[in-house]
Amino acid sequence: MILDIKKEYAENLAKPKNETIYLNKRLFDTYNSIVDFKLNTKLFGTNIDLGSGDKGFSEVCRINNITSYPYDYPEFDIEKDILSQSDESVDFVTMNAVIEHIKDPSSILKEIKRVLKNEGLLFIRTPNWQLDFKNFYNDPTHVKPYSPDTIKNTLKLSGFEILFLEPGLIKKSRFWWKLPDRLKWRIASLIKGGTKSILCVAIKNKGK
Repeated sequence: MILDIKKEYAENLAKPKNETIYLNKRLFDTYNSIVDFKLNTKLFGTNIDLGSGDKGFSEVCRINNITSYPYDYPEFDIEKDILSQSDESVDFVTMNAVIEHIKDPSSILKEIKRVLKNEGLLFIRTPNWQLDFKNFYNDPTHVKPYSPDTIKNTLKLSGFEILFLEPGLIKKSRFWWKLPDRLKWRIASLIKGGTKSILCVAIKNKGK
């Protein structure tokens, strides 16, 4: 019998549901604040949450009157399967701590671009290899590390325009976002734990 390490890791080390709801609410509020800050609007419409785990983010979306479709392994293989949504039918896609588990993200990024409406948004949160390389492979399902430049170039090659690329600190104020980029990355480098991550928001580029 071959050990399915992804399934075993998810089942044995998953956080309790009540804890993930709290964390996902904070993450949703952060995404909403970024959209307000950058585009003067709020999250709305239809969401796909890839790597949804216990579906906590989708539950928070529904509380906020957003239709959310959770996808996760083993029901959905993010590296091989096709999303069930039709072309240009989704307003935003979320990948929270997901892309680092994918050997080659080109296929799923192509799928995301297909289902997103014009100017639809993609939210990615992933560990920052430059700040947390010592701990990255503590998770045995991590396969591909990213730096801010790596995630930026990967998304650009897939036809996305970068709207927001910052340290993955959640629930920060506009004052924080207005600080110089070098200062923000410096502050993030001094913070221990899961805050050593990248938070990227990309927009579907109409012309590509």
